[in-house]
Order: sequence, then structure tokens, then C-alpha cells
Amino acid sequence: MIDSSGISEIARQLMPYRGALTAEVLDELVREIPEFSGDARLESLTEASATDNIAAVLHALALGSRLDVIAVPAAGLEQARILAQREVPMTVLLRAYRIGQTRLVEVALEQVSRLGIDPGEVAPPLVRAVSTYVDRISDQVARAYDEERELRVGSKVALRQHWVSELLASDRVDIAQAESALRYRLDGWHVAVEVWLDPGEDDEAAVGAFDRVVALLRRSVRVSGDPLSVPFDSSQMRVWLPLVGPTPLDAEVLGEELAKTRAPLRLAVGDVCRGLSGFRSTARSASRVKALAVARGPRAPVVLTHADVAPVALVCDDEDAVDQFVESTLGDLAAADARSAGLRETLLVYLESNRNHQLTASKLHVHRNTVHYRVQQAMEQVGHDLGTDTLSLQLALSICRWRPRT
Repeated sequence: MIDSSGISEIARQLMPYRGALTAEVLDELVREIPEFSGDARLESLTEASATDNIAAVLHALALGSRLDVIAVPAAGLEQARILAQREVPMTVLLRAYRIGQTRLVEVALEQVSRLGIDPGEVAPPLVRAVSTYVDRISDQVARAYDEERELRVGSKVALRQHWVSELLASDRVDIAQAESALRYRLDGWHVAVEVWLDPGEDDEAAVGAFDRVVALLRRSVRVSGDPLSVPFDSSQMRVWLPLVGPTPLDAEVLGEELAKTRAPLRLAVGDVCRGLSGFRSTARSASRVKALAVARGPRAPVVLTHADVAPVALVCDDEDAVDQFVESTLGDLAAADARSAGLRETLLVYLESNRNHQLTASKLHVHRNTVHYRVQQAMEQVGHDLGTDTLSLQLALSICRWRPRT
């Protein structure tokens, strides 16, 4: 059996591979914990936390340091606080550390084997060492999570978050009590709007910006009462507007007015729905629209509505099924390269322009002959001629526009 000095030597040999170890752990976390994906800030904190924790445990093992006295990395504490702010259960956070522990040991043993060392001798002391570290770190992040939760419990924001979470998740809610606590009627028409800080901006840029946008949203449509705004954290929030009738927000006008406020924010507008079920439905649709806007990145409009992307939003929940549909419909045109992406966009604009070469050229700012050539090239990759029924083709192309191929 390898002793502590042997484990220290193995840790030193593993140090050059800590980047690969971290990548493997992160892949496992994203696959197993959906709460960690789809949010750039949380993904960044998760990556930083995993990187710092793996570096810390390897350094401690290499130096023979005590693992039960190590302080949690700052990114791990901030990750815990963000999860508490978003009311993600603590069990999710602790499960992430257990998954990370298991995957780290597995990948470390695979690397040990490649180095010509018997994994069977390394496994018991390595598992004990990593378990000691994770137990220590889990206690600290759990305390950070609890402290953040306690800070928010007594606040109005926490009260709104509590009632909104209940309304979205359960049918056993006292509606009258919820309406009284939220000061928001649930039996009318609603539209939900996701508002988030433009990527690249820091939290200080958001000071006052969210209030300006809520005021703007209220002015943009006829409302029957005050909006209901619920922040997720300092960089994003969701707003419900109680509408007088089923009138959608005008994205073009809203975008122009938003530009005047100089607020560095982006908006995803849900479908207009009615009643308690509509309160939930519009929130779900706004969330889907935001996911598509984030996936497209800077090319997405600053204000994106459900009407703009409704067909894509409805089918994008099952990613594996969507990928299979896209690949079977587009053939070689589904390739994840810049040339195919350009051909896909040209073909989609061409179909949206009723197959008018001149109109397509005008929209894309290219020559008419270029459009003709690109459409021909695109259909050669698809593998058949452009027929009269292009519904599936146009849907697959739209999915690629809003969910870029990677």
C-alpha cells in the first residue's frame, strides 16, 4: 500500500495534468446538474471553483499539508451565495461536490495508470484524502449558503421570490394570500419579461438600470396594475406585467426606447397568457426565449419576443431530439463550421424572402449572383432539390440560427 509520501509524489506527477482533470470534472457537472448550465455567470463560477479546488487538493497532497484545515476557494464561496440567491436547493450544491469528488478520483486513477503506477495501490489513500478535503469544503460552502439565505429571508425580495416560486411550482397555493403578499392579481392577462445584464458589463453598470427598464415596460403597454419584478441576483430579473388585454409588446418600439435609456440590458419577452396557468406559461416561454437569445450571443436582438422564435422555442427543450432532427433534415449543411453557418443563414433568409434573390441580396448586403450561388451550394449539402414543402427545412435552419452548431 502506498504511504503518504507516495501519495505526495503521485500528486506532484499529476500536477501537469490538472487542466485535463478539471475539464473532465466540469463536463460531468454540466451533464449531471442542469442548474449549472445555460447561465454564463454561474458557469464561470463553477469553472473557477472546480479549477481552484482541484489545484488546492493536488498542491496540499504534493506538499503533505493537512487537508482538514484548508479554506474553501473564493469562487466556491461565491458560487454558494449565488445559488442561495437563486433559491437553488443546497442539496444541488452538495451533490455537485460529491460528483466532482467521484469524477476527480476516477480521472486521477486513469492518469496514474498511464504513468505506469498500479491504481489499486493508489485508490484507498487517494479516496480518503479527497474525501477529507471535500468534507471540509462542503461544510464551509454550506455555511456560506445558509448565511446568504438568512440575509434574504426577511427582505421583500425574498418574500416575492418565495411566493413566485410557490405559484410556479405548486397547485396547492392560497391564491388570495399570494395576491395579497405580491400585490399582483393572477386572474388577468400577463406577459413575463426576462431582463439581464449585457454580457461584458459588470454588476455596477446595472445600478438603477433595472428600475428604468421596469418603468419603461410599464409605459410600453396598457397595464391594469403595478408590475411584479423578481430579481434572480444582481445581474438578472424577471418581470410580469398585468395587461388590460391580450396585447403583445412591440419589440421594435421597445428596443428603440430601451436604447434611449442607455441601460446595458437585454430583454426576452414571453407569450401573452391569462390566469394562473398563464402566469406560469408566460414565464416558461420568456425563459425559453432568453435561452435562445443567450445561445445566439451578440447577434441576437437586444429585445427578443416569443413571437420571433415561437416554433424554435417550442421544440428546443429536448436537445438530443432537436439535434437529430436538424442533422437528418440538413444533412451535410448541419456541419459546425463557419462556411456551413453562412450557407444556412443565406438559405433561411432566402426562404423568409419568398425565394426572391434580389430581396435576399438586399437583406444580406451581397450581390444577387452571390445569393444564387450560396443557395445552390447549400442545397447540394442538404442533398436534394428545394421543393415546395420547406416547413421542416425552414424550421431546422431557424433552430441553427438560434442554437448555433458547436
